[in-house]
Amino acid sequence: MGHQMSWKRILVDGQERIQLEGSISEHTDFRSLIEVASDSLALDLAHVDQINSCGVREWINFVNALRELGKNLEMHRCSPAIVRQLNMISNFRGDGKVQSVLAPYFCDACDNEMTQIVDLAGIESPPEIAETLPCPNCGEDMEFDDLVDSYLGFLGR
Repeated sequence: MGHQMSWKRILVDGQERIQLEGSISEHTDFRSLIEVASDSLALDLAHVDQINSCGVREWINFVNALRELGKNLEMHRCSPAIVRQLNMISNFRGDGKVQSVLAPYFCDACDNEMTQIVDLAGIESPPEIAETLPCPNCGEDMEFDDLVDSYLGFLGR
């Protein structure tokens, strides 16, 4: 199991975001995040590495609480762990807007892993995800490390 979730404020292009890091589980307490949210909350989710089933419940309670308080939720740089939940659980984002996701790539030649940001803000239909990218480490082709056809499936709902 990954380490407990923590969060900190970061600036991205002059905009404040809250960066979550670690695992979301039954021990995750989102109350402090709800308190820190003014009228909207921009979350950077690139470093969320795991969510267990109890964590999913805590997260859904969190997004529902934000909605009830009339606060907007923006989800930026959603990690593959977050994208999996978005695809499996229809109410995972609540009223939140997914602004960008991280697409995972793996290089068989040198075992390098990396992610590529996929911008989703203001688009009508899901963007194409490259099935391969050149590895910055060894120059070989890195393969997309998930199912290209369904990775952005949550956008259709």
